[in-house]
Parts: sequence; structure tokens; C-alpha cells
Amino acid sequence: MEFALIASLLAAATGGLPAHSEAYYHFSLGFQARMQGDLDTALEEYRRAQRLDPEASQIHVEMAKLLREWGKGSEALAEARLGARDKDNLEAHLVLAQLLKDSADGEQGDATLRDAAAEDEEALRLSPADPGTLQTLAQIYGQLDDHANALRTWEAYAELDPGNFEAQLRIGSHALALGQSDKAAAAFERALQSQPQSARAYLALGEIYAQAQQVDQAILQFRKAIEIEPQNLRAHLSVGDVLFRARRYAEAEAEADAVLKADPRNHFGLDLKARCRREQRDYDAASAAADQLLLLDPADVKAQYLRVTIAEARRDFATAATALEGIMARDRHGENPAESGANDRVFLVHLGYAYQQLGRFTDAADAFGRAQGVGGEPDAALLGYRIEALVLAKDLDKALAEVRAARAKFPNDSDLATHEAGILRDRGDLPGALAIVDGLRQKDPQDVNLLADVANFYQRAKRYDDAEATLRQARQVDPKNLRVLFELGASLERLRRFEDAESVFREALKVQPDAAPVLNYLGYMNADRGVHLDEAHSMIEKAVSLDPENGAYLDSLGWSLYRLNRLDEAEQTLRRALEKDGNNAVMLDHLADTLERRGRLSEALGLWNKALTGEDEGEELDRGRVEAKIRAAQSALDAANKNP
Repeated sequence: MEFALIASLLAAATGGLPAHSEAYYHFSLGFQARMQGDLDTALEEYRRAQRLDPEASQIHVEMAKLLREWGKGSEALAEARLGARDKDNLEAHLVLAQLLKDSADGEQGDATLRDAAAEDEEALRLSPADPGTLQTLAQIYGQLDDHANALRTWEAYAELDPGNFEAQLRIGSHALALGQSDKAAAAFERALQSQPQSARAYLALGEIYAQAQQVDQAILQFRKAIEIEPQNLRAHLSVGDVLFRARRYAEAEAEADAVLKADPRNHFGLDLKARCRREQRDYDAASAAADQLLLLDPADVKAQYLRVTIAEARRDFATAATALEGIMARDRHGENPAESGANDRVFLVHLGYAYQQLGRFTDAADAFGRAQGVGGEPDAALLGYRIEALVLAKDLDKALAEVRAARAKFPNDSDLATHEAGILRDRGDLPGALAIVDGLRQKDPQDVNLLADVANFYQRAKRYDDAEATLRQARQVDPKNLRVLFELGASLERLRRFEDAESVFREALKVQPDAAPVLNYLGYMNADRGVHLDEAHSMIEKAVSLDPENGAYLDSLGWSLYRLNRLDEAEQTLRRALEKDGNNAVMLDHLADTLERRGRLSEALGLWNKALTGEDEGEELDRGRVEAKIRAAQSALDAANKNP
């Protein structure tokens, strides 16, 4: 080395060097030995140099580099820190930054990476336009999910190399994470100008359009990515997810199948397949895909919850409740506490709903109460769920105490106010209930949902004239509101103004032709009256096709078959309805009528008796009529027994 030769000649000429110069003499010898691969000699010479001049930052830097080569990371890091005490030593900051990145793991990993970023920032202070430092610093910020600093640094890098594909892609990704979709899209477009056949860039553009809910554009970009890379599973999954959210389930399933053809055990492909089959009501196939997910990982909570949603879709609430109980009993070791709590709140809400559907109202109230205790801030809607369950459990005293406590926390929540009014009504305090409801009605006469809630209260209180007036007020605000039209039709039907009700229901079907509740209500109303029977039957069939597991719709279908005198089909359909809700008073009455017409009077009598003690929350069963049928049937059976 030239430096070593000069230092050697200087030493010979002077017969001895000052400590500083002698330190650099040994430093040069160490540097030369290192270049020749003699690390032992290099280390020895560096240490001599350090003893002679311990404040020389460059000696510490070179020692750190040598120790790093030797695999002595902690010693190297200590030396680098000593070197970086010289704030103006560019190489010292770069070496320390690299060593910090090398050691960034474990619980302190992020803190160490932040220290590395600070050293690279110092290096940029000394050399602002160094592309290598800008790139490594941007990558560190990316690892830390510090999108703002990552974006700033990649933009500085891109100023030096505007056509750099990777830089533009990273700018787009970090801008997207910050919600700057326009900047992200522009960056991805620049990336495509650099590499027009980049599937990655098309994927990134697709994600922007997907987030913006521009479905057609998102699909177009993902399809372009697939054209370039047909085997790109991420592209198939991305377009599949967009198609699923757009309710284009058959197309989404085709993308899942493409993924599973390439990788039959692909977790995301199986999940998408199960969800598509669920939405297309092929519950057996959906369950099979979910089961495959659980075979891959029995502890997969997401897959377990997927099975819950499939059970809920088929109205198998017993299976849903059992699965949710298992999820709640899981080992939470390794879960993020905040995320775990948020998930548990969702699971408990679903568990409460399942219990409620099973008639386990006290258990439902308990589940909703437990949900309130996990996963975030107090929630007025969740308090309302618990209060409703307590009402169904007939625990009106506790329900009233809790709704009043809830209203103290959320004084402006109209749902809680209607809950209190309902409880007061059920306790016999109709004036107190009406005072609350009338106050709500005046509170915001332009709030359609609030007015619909008030009307629902009036309906349950059998004040159908008040319900009609309130709903007509809501209709003036929003003439095409489906909920308002449905509730108005129901109120008119209860007032026995059937032609007016039918007119309103038909208006609702103009707003939404496939509104299953409207199709079912209008179809049942006309079937029960014996008018427009063929059309009524068709309407109910359509409602059942939209929601084939709905017991109420199946009951309506069975009743329309009864009215059409298709008694064998009526019996089969009504038995299917009772499989969904085996203690429903009206369903029991309908099946009894069907059996009676088929000549099976003894079976019919048993069902009519059961109907009188069955569930009849809406008080829809004509009890006097059922009692008359029981008396007539018993008389007929007695007469038959006397005259065999």
C-alpha cells in the first residue's frame, strides 16, 4: 500500500514517529494485512494503532468491519459505536447502520432498526444524494411500517433515478398505505412506463381501484396481471376477492378453483371457495372446503369462524353455537391481546344471536354482556342486544334497570330509548312508554329510521293507526325507503285494509323486486285470503329461493300449497318449516289443518293442542279458532269411537 510505504520511509528517516503518526503506521499495516486475507495480523496491528490513538474514529471503523468479517457482531457493534462518535465521519455512520440492521431481531428488533435509520439519516446529512444510503434507509422505514418516512425517502431516491421501477413501485405502495391513492396510482403508472409487462405493477394498481370500490377497473388491472403471469396465484386471489365483494360468486369461485388447481392446499383459495359456495347456498360444499382448511391447521380460528358463518347461513344455530363455544375456549397463547379482544367481541355477539335463535335467552344475554367486557369501548348497540335478550327472557326488571343505565351513558341513542319504551309497555306502563316514543317522534321528524323504529313500537302495542301515521310521515321524507314501505304494508294488513296493503307491498317490489320479506308477506297475505293464489304461490317460491333455510318462508310456502289443495306437498313443506322452528304456534296450526284435511284427525288434534302452548311472540295465532277446531275434532273422534 502506498500509505504504508510512505509511513515506513518516514519512520526510517526520523528514527521514531509521534504517537499519532505511529498509530496510522500500524493502521496501514493492519489494512494491508486485511487486504491480503491475514485477519490475525490485521487485528493485531489495528489494536496497536488503537492503543496509540484511541480517539481516531477511522481505526474504530476499520476494526468494526474486520470484526464483522470475523463473525464477531457484538464486538464489531461496540467498535462502530466508538467510531460514530465522530459526527462527521460518513463511513462510521454507514458501518454502524449496517451492523445495527444485522443485529435487529427479537423483542428489541424495531428499536434497533430505528437506531439504524438514525445512523443512515446522519450519513445522508453528510452525503444527501447517495443513492445507496437512500435505498437502504427507505427499506428500513418500510420494515418498520413507517410509511411516511419510507415514502419521503423513496421519493428522494426517485429524484436521482426517476425511471427506477422498484422506487416507483415502493412509492406507490407506501402512498397507498397512507391513503394517498392518487399519488399511489401515478407512481404505479410510472412503474408501468418503465416495465410495461410488470404483473406486480398491475396488481398494485388493481389494489388501488379495489380500495376505491371501482370494481370494473380493479378487475381489469388484475386480469392484465394474470395475462402476463397466468400462474400468479396472488392475482387470481385478488380478482376473486373483488368479484366476491361484488357478489359475482360464480366468477369468484372460478378464480378460487384456478388457485386450487395449482395448489390444492392453498389456504386463501380454500377460504374463497368456501365463502363462494356459502353465498351460493351449497352449504355441504362450503363445509367441505372449510373442513380442508381445518385439516391444514386445526387451530385456525378464521377457518373455525368460517364454519360458524356457514352454519348460520343454513340456520343451524345449534351447530353455530357449539362451534362458537369451542372458539371461545381456545388457547390464546401467542395472540395479540387487542386483536384477540376485538375478535372475541365478534364471536360473542354471534354466540348471543345463536342462543337467541335457540330460545336460550338468558344465555344470549350473558353472551352479549361478556362481549361488552372485551374488545374495545362501550357500545350502545351491544347494550341494546343484551337488553333485548333480557326482555325475551322475561326478566323485565333487570332489562329496565340496564336500559336506564345504558341511556345514562348514551342519552342521545334512539334505539335505547325505544328499548325502554318497549319494556315499559310490556310492564303495563303504556303512558310512560308513549311519552318516550312521542318524544322520539318529535325529536327528528326527518330521520326515517327513527320514525320506522317508532312505528315498530306502535305496531307491537297494537296501535296500528299511530303506526300508519308515523310511517306515512316517514314516507314523505323518503318515498322509496324499502323498510318504510314494508312496515306500512304490514300495518295496513293488521288493520285489515288488504287492498291498501297490497298496493304498498307492490310499490316496495318496484323498489326491490327480489325483496324476500316483501314477497313472502304479500304472498302469504293473499294465500291466507284465498286470492291470486297462483301468483301468491310464485311470490313465496321466489322468497324461498332467495332464503331457502328460512322457516317462516317455508311455512308460507306450505300454506299456499294447502290453499291450492296440493296437500302432500303442503305437508312435506310444513314439516320442513317445523324442523327450523319446531314450537312455532302458527306452523303447528297450519300442519294440523293440512293433516285434518287429509283425514288424519287424531294427529291434527295433537298438533292443535301443542299450538296453544307453542311460541307466538307476535300473537298471530287465532286462539279462539284453534280452540273451536279442537272441540270439533274431539267431538268427531268421540263420535267415531262410539260408532266404530
